[in-house]
Amino acid sequence: MGTLWRSQPMQLIQLFVQIEAAHDTVDELGQLGLVEFRDQNPEVNAFQRNFVNEVKRCDEMERKLRFFEEQVRKEKGLTTILRGISVTDANASSSSGISIDELEGRCEDLEKELIQLNTNQQMLDRNYNELIELQHVLSADNHFFSENPGAARGEFAARSPLVPEAQQQAESSGSKSVKLGFLTGVIVRNKVPSFERVLWRATRGNLYMKQSDIDGQIKDPNTGDWLEKNVFIIFFSGERVQAKIKKICESFGATIYPCPENPNDRQKFLSEVTVRLQDLEVVLARSLEHRKQVLSGVAMYLQTWKAKVMKEKSIYHTMNLFNYDLGRKCLIAEGWCPQTATEDIQLALRRATQRSKALVPSILSIVPTDEVPPTYFHTNKYTKAFQEIVNAYGMAHYREVNPAAISLITFPFLFGVMFADVGHGIFLLMFSLFMILKEKQLMATKLNEIVQMPFGGRYVLFLMSLYAIYIGFIYNELFSVSMDIFGSSYFNPPEFNASCSDCVASGTFMNWTGKAYPFGVDPAWKGAPNELDYYNSFKMKLSILLGVTQMSIGIFFSLANYMHEKQPMKWINIVFQFIPQIVFLWSIFGYMCVLIIVKWCTDYRVANPGGPSVPYILPMIIQMFLSPSSAPYPFIGRYEINHDSSGNVLMTGPSQHKLQVFLVIIALLMVPLMLLPKPFLLKHFNDQRRHHKLVEVQQSDDEPAHPSGQHPSASSSSSGDGGHGGHGEEFD
Repeated sequence: MGTLWRSQPMQLIQLFVQIEAAHDTVDELGQLGLVEFRDQNPEVNAFQRNFVNEVKRCDEMERKLRFFEEQVRKEKGLTTILRGISVTDANASSSSGISIDELEGRCEDLEKELIQLNTNQQMLDRNYNELIELQHVLSADNHFFSENPGAARGEFAARSPLVPEAQQQAESSGSKSVKLGFLTGVIVRNKVPSFERVLWRATRGNLYMKQSDIDGQIKDPNTGDWLEKNVFIIFFSGERVQAKIKKICESFGATIYPCPENPNDRQKFLSEVTVRLQDLEVVLARSLEHRKQVLSGVAMYLQTWKAKVMKEKSIYHTMNLFNYDLGRKCLIAEGWCPQTATEDIQLALRRATQRSKALVPSILSIVPTDEVPPTYFHTNKYTKAFQEIVNAYGMAHYREVNPAAISLITFPFLFGVMFADVGHGIFLLMFSLFMILKEKQLMATKLNEIVQMPFGGRYVLFLMSLYAIYIGFIYNELFSVSMDIFGSSYFNPPEFNASCSDCVASGTFMNWTGKAYPFGVDPAWKGAPNELDYYNSFKMKLSILLGVTQMSIGIFFSLANYMHEKQPMKWINIVFQFIPQIVFLWSIFGYMCVLIIVKWCTDYRVANPGGPSVPYILPMIIQMFLSPSSAPYPFIGRYEINHDSSGNVLMTGPSQHKLQVFLVIIALLMVPLMLLPKPFLLKHFNDQRRHHKLVEVQQSDDEPAHPSGQHPSASSSSSGDGGHGGHGEEFD
C-alpha cells in the first residue's frame, strides 16, 4: 500500500552509450521496464533519424510475416498450430535463437519459395479446371452429335452438308453444297438466356444452338469460384458470323474449347484429356503436400519470429530518440526512472556491456531538474486492474494521492451493494476463481478481446463476488428469495386473520418476539404488505450514507494533496478549497446522515406517544431551507406543537431549530468562500510573476555590453550546473 499511496519519486537520468552497445542496452532496459526515454531530437523528421533504415527493415519483415500468417490461415489444419504456441513461449524464445540478420534472410527465401509455390499452384489449378471443362465439353458434344442417326454408322461429320449431294445436284446442277461450322464451350448457367437472345439478334437467327447442364458445380479457371455452368454448341455459316459469335462469347465470359469434327478424333481426344487429368491430379497432390510442409514449418516459428521482429523494431524506435554525438561516437539518452531503480539500471547497463563486448562501459548520471516528472505507480497483478480503472477516469499528478489505494476496497464493495445476491455472487465467484486457478495457462495463450477483458480484471471480479455474497446475506437474498437461516423474529398470533379489521387498521399482522434477527434482514419482510416501503427506505438510506462517506474520503484525499504542495498554494487550497467543501458537504448531507442514524436508533412510538410514529427525512431537509426555524418532523430536543397561519400543525424542538439555522447559514457562507478568493489570489500571483519577469528584462537591457562581445548570461550559464536549467551549454 505504501508504494501505491503516492507515485514513485522520479529522477532524470542521462546515459552515455557506445554505438556497439546501444542495441543490447536498450534491450536490457526494455526488459527491466523502469525507464521512460525522452525524445532528444524533436525537431528531426521521423524519416531523417539515425536508425530509420533499421526500422524500415523491420517493417519489411513484418510485411513478410503477415504474408506467412495469411498463407498459414488459408491452409486447413495449420491454424491449430498457431493457437497451440503460447505468447509466453514466443516471447521467451525471441530473446534467444536466430539473429535478426539470419531471420531476414530466411524470411526472404521463404517468401520467394511461397510465391513460386503459389504461382505453380495457380497454374496447375487453372490447367486442371480447364481440362475438367474440356472433358465436359467433349462428353456433351458426343451426345449432341450422337443424336443424328447417321452418326452411329460414320456417315455424319460435323461439316457434312445438311442436304445430300445427289439431291443437291438433282435440284440445282450449278449450286454448291452448304456446310456449317460450329463452336463449343462452357458458360455460366444464369447467363444462358441473355446469351441466346444476344446471339439470335446479332446473327438475325442464322444459327443453331444447343446446350446442356453440367451436373454439380465446377471451379472456374479464371476466378477460382465454384459455379454452375452449361455446355453449349453453336452451328453457323460464314466467317463473319463466326467472328461475331466469338466476340459475344468473350463479352459473356464464355470459354471456347477446340473440338475435333470427326467422331473418332473426338473420342481419341477425350481419352487423352482423361489421362492428362489423372497425371495432373498426382502432380497437384504432391504440390499441395510440399506447400503444406513448408507452411507447417513456418507456423511452428511464426509467433516467435513476430515477437522477435516487434522487439527489434521497438529497440530501434527507442534508439531513434537518442542524440548521436559525433565527437565522442556515442549515443546520449535522457529519461525518467524511479529513484529506487538506480541500482537495477546500473546492473542492466553492465549486462548489456558484457553482452555486446564493448570496451567502454555505459555511463549513468543523474541530472538535476525543475521539470515535473511523469507519474509512475508500481503495481502487481492484483493492483494493476484497479489502477487501470482509475486511470480510465484520469491520471494523478506527480506525487499526488492515488485513488486506486482506496478503490481496492470501495469499488468492489459498492458493486456488492448494488449486485447483492448470494446466488449470483457464488456464480461470479466460481467464474473468477476459475480464471485465477487457470492463470498461467490463460496468460500463455493469446486471448481475444472479449475474454481478455474479464481475465485482466479477474481479481477485481473475485473481490466483487465476495462483497456481493456478503451484502447478499445482509439483504437476505438468494436469487431474490429470502433465506430463513436463524429463524424469523416475527410470528403470527393464534387469532390471526387476514381479514381482521383491527389488524388492518393497526397495520400489524405479525407479532415480534423481542429479539433481533442475528444477521441481515429478517426473512419475514419478504412478502409483507410493507415490504417495498421497508426495502426502498433501507437501501436508499444506506446508499446516502455510503455516498456521503465516499465523497468525504475524496475531499480528505484532496487535503493530503494540498499538504504536499509548496507555499503559498498549500494554505490557499486548504483554506479556500478543503474547508469550504467539507463544511458545505457535512452541513447539509452530513446532517441528513445524522438524521438517518437517529431515525434508525429511535423508537418513535415510545419517544413520542402522541405524535407521528414514522418521521420523514426528505421533507424535513426541504423545509430546512424553506423555513429553517421549523421542521415537520423534528429529531432533537423536546417537541413543541405550534400552528402556522394556515392552521397546519408544526412540531419543533428548540435545539433542532437552532442547529438548522446555524447549518443553513454556514452552508450559504461556504459558497462564496469556495468560489471567489482563489481565482483573485491566483491572478494576483500571476501579475506579480509577470511584473518580476518584466523588471528582469529591463535590467538586462540597461546593463552595458560585455567586453568580449558576449552577453553576461552566456558566461554565467557556462559556469553553472549546466545540465538541465534551460540555458545550459549542453543543450545549445
